[in-house]
Amino acid sequence: MNWDYRRMLAEEAYAFRSSLNRRDRRRLEIAFDKLRDHPFSEPSFVGFDSNGEEQFHLFLNDYAIASHVDHAVRLVFIQPILPNP
Repeated sequence: MNWDYRRMLAEEAYAFRSSLNRRDRRRLEIAFDKLRDHPFSEPSFVGFDSNGEEQFHLFLNDYAIASHVDHAVRLVFIQPILPNP
């Protein structure tokens, strides 16, 4: 099903992605596309940011991806990406 959501990376997420090698960058791009294509999918866990908005966390092998879905404007906003300990 096509929900017509877009994805956007925060500045720090873009910088982190840009610092990776081509293979790891591609793995993250695939994960970003899955988040965009399935905005209602179950995350690894849900937290809240300092403004009280839901922040979804997806664990992908070596990385933890934080995102926020804005259903009003059909946008998946990719926030910090952290190495998974």
